[in-house]
Amino acid sequence: MMIKKFSEFITEGMWGSALKRSNSAKERKEDEANRIQEFINNQSNPKSIYITDGNIINSKSYITIRDTDLVNGKFPFKFGRVDKNFSCYNCHSLTSLEGAPQKVGRDFSCYNCTSLTSLEGAPQKVGRDFDCRMCTSLKSLKGAPQEVGRDFSCSDCSSLTSLEGAPQEVGRDFYCYHCTSLKSLECAPQEVGMDFSCSECKSLTSLEGAPQKVGRDFYCYHCTSLTSLKGAPQEVSGNFICSKCSSLTTLEGAPQEVGEDFDCRECTSLTSLEGAPQEVGRNFSCSECTSLTSLEGVPKKIGGKIIN
Repeated sequence: MMIKKFSEFITEGMWGSALKRSNSAKERKEDEANRIQEFINNQSNPKSIYITDGNIINSKSYITIRDTDLVNGKFPFKFGRVDKNFSCYNCHSLTSLEGAPQKVGRDFSCYNCTSLTSLEGAPQKVGRDFDCRMCTSLKSLKGAPQEVGRDFSCSDCSSLTSLEGAPQEVGRDFYCYHCTSLKSLECAPQEVGMDFSCSECKSLTSLEGAPQKVGRDFYCYHCTSLTSLKGAPQEVSGNFICSKCSSLTTLEGAPQEVGEDFDCRECTSLTSLEGAPQEVGRNFSCSECTSLTSLEGVPKKIGGKIIN
């Protein structure tokens, strides 16, 4: 029988452990490669996808994440650049955007991700639309992209209390309507290329913080806690709609020039039209304002008609 020295036992043991670790690492690497390949094969255009250092997934076309792709509520892999759309909508178990691409050429959608509480990790540059509607657990916009080429929508986010983190300039539309816990428009973008809507935000008490320049329409209808229009944009090229604001008592703060319609219908607490715009390009509507006793204060110049 051959007797081994103690040093040989130690050396063999160390080598064996190292070999096991090496095999284990190799197996993990092969397993990840197989999972990545399976993920790529399930995409609509697998030939557009390429891998860069560190197994980062990029695409010259589209990437779609399904709820079944997620691992412990997170993306299964890290993503780099996506030239077209990145979609992870209806991923109800998604809790984090960690690993999302930092640049998306067209649209980024995490619509209806009901477990998502933060936008940290979201792309910082989106060529067209950013959509986080119906993320009902989302409480803040911190981490949102700061450059959005077209539309930004955080509507129907019922837990959202602040617009802090919102992009400051949006190429086309900004929508935060039906955010029933939203109490303030502070930190809203100050320039919006087309439409801004904060309608049906029933906890909103003021328009302070709203964009001061709106390229087309401004909507704040059915904001039942809103008491005045102070803070409203002073330049509105299209329509200004503040109908069904049942707590609105004054039009003070309204823009003095509106390119198309001004609509304050069904504002049942409104007692005066003082503060109304002085120039309206199309129609001025104040019908069903049941506390209104006089039309004094109507615009001096109206392109259409007065509807009362």
